[in-house]
Amino acid sequence: MQLMSFLTYFLAGYSTLVYGSYPIQRASQPNSTVSENCQRACASLSHLFGPAAFHYPDNDDTFAIWDAKQQEVRPACRVEPSTASDVSQIINTLVSNWCHFAVKGGGHSRHAGDSNSIGGVTVDLDRIAQVEILGNGTRARVGGGANTYQVFAALDAHNLSFVGGRVGTVGMGGFTLGGGTSPFSNRYGWALDNVYEYEVVLSNGTVVTASEAHNPDLYLALRGGGNNFGIVTAFTVRTFAQGPVSTTTTTYASNQTVQAIDRIYDLFTDESLTSDVDMGFDLYYTYSADDDRFTLSGTQRYAKPIQNPPVFSAINQVPALTRFNTISNMSSQTQGSEPLGTTRHLFATLTVSPSRSLLTQAVNIFEEEVRAISSVEGLVPNLISYALSRNAIAAMRQRGGNSLGIQSDGPLLIILISTAWSDANGDEAVETMTENTISRIREAAESLGVANRYLYINYASKRQADEVFAGYGEENVQRLKQIQRAVDPRGVYTSKGLWRGFVKLL
Repeated sequence: MQLMSFLTYFLAGYSTLVYGSYPIQRASQPNSTVSENCQRACASLSHLFGPAAFHYPDNDDTFAIWDAKQQEVRPACRVEPSTASDVSQIINTLVSNWCHFAVKGGGHSRHAGDSNSIGGVTVDLDRIAQVEILGNGTRARVGGGANTYQVFAALDAHNLSFVGGRVGTVGMGGFTLGGGTSPFSNRYGWALDNVYEYEVVLSNGTVVTASEAHNPDLYLALRGGGNNFGIVTAFTVRTFAQGPVSTTTTTYASNQTVQAIDRIYDLFTDESLTSDVDMGFDLYYTYSADDDRFTLSGTQRYAKPIQNPPVFSAINQVPALTRFNTISNMSSQTQGSEPLGTTRHLFATLTVSPSRSLLTQAVNIFEEEVRAISSVEGLVPNLISYALSRNAIAAMRQRGGNSLGIQSDGPLLIILISTAWSDANGDEAVETMTENTISRIREAAESLGVANRYLYINYASKRQADEVFAGYGEENVQRLKQIQRAVDPRGVYTSKGLWRGFVKLL
């Protein structure tokens, strides 16, 4: 994938199934079998939902999911509920048969089994995507299966918006339950701090609401606790008046990298700049296999239709290779067209206090590690960084606080290693590069005294899973575990239960 097409996107075999104890076969698919339990569950779900909303994999050619590793997975069956009541029926069926499952919202996870079940039932929330405007435009009720683009599009029509993501195909569920960073975060905070109420299906099939007034412990847990407590079928979110926004993507020549990073660091840390709450900035350092070079680029975001906001004056003095500005509404800026299920993806992350020296070291470490795997087919690796601003951290104290355990007053820097590639033969090389890069940057951060324990759950790799909740702090972890056991005493939504994907608390 070319650099610009990737940045635009970031913005804006043989198979057979034989029932019984025979294995499912599929090229590049993890070895699995369909258990008798899941055969029974699928048969019951087929009867309950019929051919319009129930699918065996041999008759499910239209199903597509973002990551190729998950596309290769073959479930026992897939079911598409339309209401919370449907989800309740599904959960009761799965638990009574003790059949494992996965839940797909937007389906942007990067690991097999997270959003598409390996030999179990895939519960696909794509039909629960309605957006209803409430409270004279101050709130909206959003279906748990909606994606970012769908919500922006519904709200744009009323000159409203919400704290949504940068990529249109990202789902509300995982995005919001894990945190939810947004172009609007400098003013409003993260998505999890802009949810007034959750509609949740618990492991016993009960449909409950969680808010400050109702089930407040569950409300706290859902603000950062991921998929450990229930299936969220609706979010009531804060909305606000919003017109077109300005986004400028700029690339820099290698001899301008140092100067550009200096100005980017100022955008992350200088209070005279960060106090402009309409401003956001994302740094990208990208390798292009086509010309065997690394390019620094930046995405300037401004929540008003201004082509050259004064806050970016200093960085705009740095000579640029390319500069491309778009002023349009958020649905236009997040409407992507990348084919689903054709590209492999891996994320890993860490959080640090701002350090100009660390940014330089991180870029150099990333470059060294990527060069060692440059022969991987279709390789497009990115080091991405942006600020978790003081304003966003302050917003985390609203409505009783969230479960992330972030103690700093900020700002902090989120660092993401995001890699795309096309061939399964490159899996091990990409995983090694990613792990080495994160490990070396963490060591550098520790030596500079700027390491932070927090890891953003939505960017964590599978190998970082054990570190994520540890980064929330012991007091928060114990409270989350207590809440989890209270709402899910059988452990259905745990690593030893039925919904085992993503990052598990227990």
